[in-house]
Amino acid sequence: MLAFIARRMEAWYAAFVAANFVMGLSSILIPLKLDRVLAQGPSQLGILSTTASLAAVLGSLLWGRLSDAVHRRKAFVVLSYGAVGCAHIGLAFASSFASLLLYNTLLSFFWVANASVAVLLVIEHKAHDSWEMRISALNLSGAAGWLLGLIAGGLGVTPALAAFSERLGLQVILVALGIIAWTASALGAWLVPGVLPKFTERKFRGFRIALGNLLTEAWRFSPLHLYHRFSLTRLVQLRRETRIFLLASFFAFTGIGFFAVPLPLLLSQHLGYAPSRVFYSYVMLHAGIVLAYPLALHRIKKRGNRLVQIGALSARVLLFVIAGVVLWLSIGLPWLAAVPFMFLVGISWSFFQLSGVALASRLAKPENRGLALGTYNAVAGLSTVIAGVSSGYLAQNVGHYATYGVAAVLLLCAVATLVRLPDPMRLAATRDCVESAADSRHKTPRTEAGTAVAGPGLETERGGST
Repeated sequence: MLAFIARRMEAWYAAFVAANFVMGLSSILIPLKLDRVLAQGPSQLGILSTTASLAAVLGSLLWGRLSDAVHRRKAFVVLSYGAVGCAHIGLAFASSFASLLLYNTLLSFFWVANASVAVLLVIEHKAHDSWEMRISALNLSGAAGWLLGLIAGGLGVTPALAAFSERLGLQVILVALGIIAWTASALGAWLVPGVLPKFTERKFRGFRIALGNLLTEAWRFSPLHLYHRFSLTRLVQLRRETRIFLLASFFAFTGIGFFAVPLPLLLSQHLGYAPSRVFYSYVMLHAGIVLAYPLALHRIKKRGNRLVQIGALSARVLLFVIAGVVLWLSIGLPWLAAVPFMFLVGISWSFFQLSGVALASRLAKPENRGLALGTYNAVAGLSTVIAGVSSGYLAQNVGHYATYGVAAVLLLCAVATLVRLPDPMRLAATRDCVESAADSRHKTPRTEAGTAVAGPGLETERGGST
């Protein structure tokens, strides 16, 4: 499959990889600057995360519509990467929490400008049956860039901080990232195809759509994109079981936010890990995500999306309870003990995200799949906004173990909600039977005298329709 996907990668993905390299490295570098240069705590990191997530949600709703209105796609990729470069220069010289907050919010807002149109670039004017594979190739390249950024951070940040002061070392790296982002913008201007946009009815089906969501913990850049135009008033069009699933997703993403938002400062500030080990911790998390995807796909085919989602969340509950107890009872934790925990968290994320996006697609009516997927990603962003400030203040004023306890409780609420959800496969089979019965009533053969031939359980009529 990977070879098949690789053959569908386009030249402009080089810009996409470079931009994700920048975002992957800075996703940990910004919390490190917050801690080591500005001497701020988890509550400030929560505010930073909340404003970034809110900007991402608003940006996702804006940029897609704007690209349709001006009939351009390429310009938004070039603008996004150029603005990301400018934001990193601002982050490099930010000398206060307020300025860091401003530039990080702008970074998140402009970053989603490319995410809102990148998917359209790879599927517009392409055959319908190739869409999922093209989206997979796009996002696999983005995931590779993000992972390379984390690895580069692990290799380069500590030597840079040793060669300079911490403030100057972080400035040098952030300026370098700004230059790389500008290079990605130039590559986008050169390589992104200038195709004429058209409205695309994106009816994603089956498991393969989830391959387009090789995301890390959602708080960093969720939502990746919103499918179709999103409106709260249209939620009533969704089926009851879809709304139940979205409620479960709200609990799940909020719980994940309580774990993910304070995590960088937990590793750096509370546990005292060196910057390189913080980066390598996230490398292990990403390794778990990528390596587990084939296994998750196989498990979903065997057990179904709903059971896999429940299992993934239950596994996270167990992991968070164990981690919370350890943090409560002990002051320090050897880095080698944190490595398997991060790896297992990454594995659970693969099962959760893969089954979640597939569930959002399968539970919705075909004509509402875009709305359902857009709402799913919007719920992820909204949950992070709520979890951001709450988890930060809880970690700072009570302790990191408390955030793990709240995360476990919220994930248990998600599991309890999912238990009430009907099995999608049985639900689909029931609907098929109902639709077949309805079709048979409308297509019942007639005798020459005009008498309908009754099927099982149907009464006959003379001279009229059945």
